[in-house]
Amino acid sequence: MKLGFIGLGKMGKPMAFNLLRAGHELTVYNRSRKAVDDLAMSGAIAASSPAQVGKNAEVVFLCLPVGKDVADTVTGPEGVLVNAAPGTLIIDHSTIAPSDSRRMYEACKQKRTGFLDAPVSGGVIGAEKGTLSIMVGGDHEDYIKAEPLLKIMGKNIFYLGPSGSGNVIKLVNNLLVGITNSALAEAIVLAVKNGLDPGQVFDILSKSSGDSATLRRNLPNFVLKNNYSPAFTLDMLNKDMALAEELAINQGVRLLLGSLAHQIGREAAYSGLGQEDMSAVIKVLQGFCDVEII
Repeated sequence: MKLGFIGLGKMGKPMAFNLLRAGHELTVYNRSRKAVDDLAMSGAIAASSPAQVGKNAEVVFLCLPVGKDVADTVTGPEGVLVNAAPGTLIIDHSTIAPSDSRRMYEACKQKRTGFLDAPVSGGVIGAEKGTLSIMVGGDHEDYIKAEPLLKIMGKNIFYLGPSGSGNVIKLVNNLLVGITNSALAEAIVLAVKNGLDPGQVFDILSKSSGDSATLRRNLPNFVLKNNYSPAFTLDMLNKDMALAEELAINQGVRLLLGSLAHQIGREAAYSGLGQEDMSAVIKVLQGFCDVEII
């Protein structure tokens, strides 16, 4: 198929490479040029604007940071819809507000194009290996068209229902990630403050009822290495926590733990840790308690 990919960051670039390796023609666009050049060296077509991607592609994938970026890329003066032919399908892997996804869905519908919100989970390693979990909202017929392509990039593909549903479950997922991220920092600092070896703490918790995907991610890869080079920045987690809070307010759902976790994340960001990995929230508490993990 003739595909397009816009947004070649840490997640988007390896996802795009997987589509290219599967034998599809791929037109790519990114604001910074290096990622475009890297893909072009492997056979992709370099575009000068989202509009050019829309002209070249039957299916356009997006992987962008925030809702405004998605709106500009889809409906802006140089957006995908400027040149997209009727029947084009846009698949958005960004994590944005469900209401923003629905607005894009309606704008695309007016142009007789499809739009799926399809946020992903699984990190950079999952993107590289093609093992992501992909959560999809939108029209079912568009999902059926997209499913074979999504299976190139993901191992677990879920169709949730109407437009916005994919981003609802993604925000629920990241709400749990944010809460666990903050709770884990407190638990590890408490253990080390009481004289326990952090490596042994990990070994025990990972085999006990306190185990979690966040524990297995944060401790061996970041905390026990004292290296917080970001796989997923704290700023991005805080963005998703804010979106989850907004969704909860709109639906009349209280988020006591979620709000506290978001406050902890903001506190760490205000301390200068926003561009470090999300696990860096532990550094604030280490400072408060005069504890060194490593």
